[in-house]
Amino acid sequence: MTRPTKYIIHKSVKRAILLLLTILNIFVVFSQKFEIENKFHIKQEDKSIIFRVLDTDDSQLKKYNSKKYYYWFKSQKILITQGGSSGSLLNGDYESFYKNNQLAEKGLFKKGLKHGIWRFWGQNGILIHQENWSSGIQIGKQLYYSNQGLLEKTILYKSTQVQIIARDTTIIKTKKTVLTTVKDSVGKLIMQSRLKSGQLDGTQINRDQNDSLIKTVYKNGELVTKKTKAEKGSSEKKSFKEKMTNFWGKLKFWKKFKKKEGKVPKEKTEKQPKEKKEKTPKEPSQPKEKKKRNP
Repeated sequence: MTRPTKYIIHKSVKRAILLLLTILNIFVVFSQKFEIENKFHIKQEDKSIIFRVLDTDDSQLKKYNSKKYYYWFKSQKILITQGGSSGSLLNGDYESFYKNNQLAEKGLFKKGLKHGIWRFWGQNGILIHQENWSSGIQIGKQLYYSNQGLLEKTILYKSTQVQIIARDTTIIKTKKTVLTTVKDSVGKLIMQSRLKSGQLDGTQINRDQNDSLIKTVYKNGELVTKKTKAEKGSSEKKSFKEKMTNFWGKLKFWKKFKKKEGKVPKEKTEKQPKEKKEKTPKEPSQPKEKKKRNP
C-alpha cells in the first residue's frame, strides 16, 4: 500500500470520528435543554417547589378517572382537579421546601397522579407522616407521627375496608358499617360499638363502674328488648298455629274436603259373612276281601 493511500484512509477515519462526536454533543445539549424545559422551580403558599411535567405532546390524557385527583401546572401555579386537567400534568420527582430551606415534602408523580411513597416533614425536620400511593389511590399503611417523631396513628387501606389504629382505639370502616373498639393500656376491652348506615346496629358492649361488661342489642337504631319465657312460648305457639293454617289452606284436597263437609255419606250395608258348612267326617273304608283262587 502506498503512502498516499494510507493518508487518505486515516483522514477519512478522523472525519468519521469527528462527525460522531459532533452528533453526540448535539444530542447531549438537546437532552439537557429538554430536561431544563420540563423542570420548574416556583414559589407557592410560602414554599418553593421543584417539579417536572410531561412533554407538551403528552400533557393531556385521552381518558381521566373521575374518582382520582390530577395535579397539573399552568400560569406558574400547581392546581388539583378531580377527573381532569387543563395544563401540563406533573410527572417525575417532586420536592417542596420551607423558607428556611428545610425539606417539606418529597414524592413522585406519574402522569398527574401521586405514586409510590410520599413523606412530609415539619419545619424542624421531624417526619410528620408517610403515605403510600399507587396511581392516585392510597394503598397499604399510612403512618402519622407526633411533633416528637412518635407514631400516633396508622391507617391501613384494604380492598373492602379501612382500618384506623390510634393508640388504644381501633376503627374498622366498610361501605355501610363502622366498628369502634376501645381498650385500655393493658388490653382490656372498655367499649365496642357498631354502626350501620349511621345507626346503632348489632351488639354494643360497655364496661360499667363495677368492671363488668354490659351487652345491649340494637337493630336499625332501636333497642331490642329480651323476651320472657312466657312471651316466647306464647309467640311460638301462635306462630305455629298460623303456619299450620296457612299450610293446610294451600292444599287443594283440603279445600275439596271442606266443600263436602255438609253432605252425609251413605251408609254402606255390611255384608254378613257366609256360614260355613260343616263337613261330615267320612266313614273309614273297610278292607276288601281277597278272592281265593280254586286249586
